[in-house]
Parts: sequence; C-alpha cells; structure tokens
Amino acid sequence: MSRKAMPAKTRDALLNEYNHKCAVCGGDHPQVHHIDEDHSNNELENLLPLCPNCHLRDQHNPTRKIDIQKLALFRKYKDPAILKPQFDPIYRKQIFLSEIEINDEPTNYIEQQANELTYFVLSLDMGEFYGKKIYQLVRPVGINSIYILDRGTLHPKISHCRPDQKYEYKNLVLKSYREYRQKLVDNKEDVQEAIIELLRYQKWTNV
Repeated sequence: MSRKAMPAKTRDALLNEYNHKCAVCGGDHPQVHHIDEDHSNNELENLLPLCPNCHLRDQHNPTRKIDIQKLALFRKYKDPAILKPQFDPIYRKQIFLSEIEINDEPTNYIEQQANELTYFVLSLDMGEFYGKKIYQLVRPVGINSIYILDRGTLHPKISHCRPDQKYEYKNLVLKSYREYRQKLVDNKEDVQEAIIELLRYQKWTNV
C-alpha cells in the first residue's frame, strides 16, 4: 500500500511552526516524523520536524524508542525536559490518567496511583505547591473511600445495614466511582500542564 502523500500546506505549517529547525536539537534541514508512526496520519499534532541525527531513542534506554504518548506530550508542550531520562519517573506516575475508562469497576487502584503521583511530585523542587494543585485535580469525589466495594461486596463497616440500605449504598458507591473516573478524565490535561510547568523548577532541566 502506497503512503498517503502529505499535503504541502501541512508540511509548510509544521516547518514554519518550528522555524525550519529540528524540534529536538534545533538543527537545520529537518525531516518530518510521524509520532504514531502511521504515515497516513498527517494531522499537524502528529508531526515533528527532526534532523537525521535525532532518532528519538529513549535516553533512559537507548535500545527503545520513545513512548508515543511521551512524544505527544513533547509535541504539545515543546519542552525538551520531557525527553530527558529524569522525566521518565514522573511520566510513568501520570500515565494512568491516559488509560482510564468510564465504567463501574472499583477505583481503589486508581486512587493509589493518584496518591503516588501526588507524593512523588511533593518530593520535587516546588513540589509542595504543585503537589497540592495536582491533589485537588486527582483526589476522590463523592462517598468516602471507607464505603468501598470489594469484588462486589460492601465494606464490612456497612455490611450490617438493612438490604435496602445496602442497595442504596452500593448505588451511591458506583455513582462515586463513575464521578471519580470522569473527574480524572476531565482533569487529565490540567494535571499534565501542572507537571510540565513543574519541570522548569527542576535543576536537571538546565543540564
């Protein structure tokens, strides 16, 4: 199957956006790289200008290509710190936000991941400010986590309730799960923006 030709207008828009320079090193005569490696996807946000020397290998593991979602973050925010190996632990802590689906599954594990992200951010420079900001974006909503469903059963604290009360609590908990997942979906970009903004205060970004 032949590749779909890239519209000249799209190519020109990309190169003009980056002043005809490589997005990574600023070198001249860049070629167009497709972030998702689908050469038929010529959407502007899927394209990066790269010079022949920038093959976008993961600095943390040179035998591996950079994660597509990480490249997409770099394309969106244009911050070179995103491609540095020191960013990888932060990136791994927030990746769960891109994998959430809205359904009725318990959110225990998601809450744990949200807490781990918050605590990790707290350990960084300016972490107290950004940790609080991110926590407001990822903290649970609705019923307190004490009313957690575990494989379809209610928390022992409310297991003594009447059947009609258990049914009511179960519906409230499921509603809380859906609201929490939706909150994380809605706030994903705000969390990512806070993380990228946090990078400017890290000493390793200037090395």
